[in-house]
Amino acid sequence: MHVRTTALSVLATLALLPASLGAATPTPAPAGSADSAPAVQAPKSGMHRYMVVRTFPAGALAGLDAAGKKAVNKCNSTHNVKWVYSYANADKTKTFCIYEGPNEQAIRDAAASNKIPVDDIIEIPVVLKPK
Repeated sequence: MHVRTTALSVLATLALLPASLGAATPTPAPAGSADSAPAVQAPKSGMHRYMVVRTFPAGALAGLDAAGKKAVNKCNSTHNVKWVYSYANADKTKTFCIYEGPNEQAIRDAAASNKIPVDDIIEIPVVLKPK
């Protein structure tokens, strides 16, 4: 239950971020604008957005480089899953990842294929903007 409470706290924080969440590439904010979060497009038709909460042993993410990310993305694509972006705590033992996929099971299958943990998956169909 603690994981879900933590995830919901992070989700509430994300909801307060400026700009809509969803694009694969960040959109620069206009000069002088306080809104600096990347704009994120809505998922494609038939896809859903999820927050995936993971716990890793200390140091486990230290070796994650461009090649590792490419391998994860390639494996994800075999499950019709897309890694949008992730947040990590300071010691990189906990991540809060935004994924898109057809359903929760596809997200779990992609994680299992990548041999990465899943503590919790929460569907996040609504984006709230502060303005």
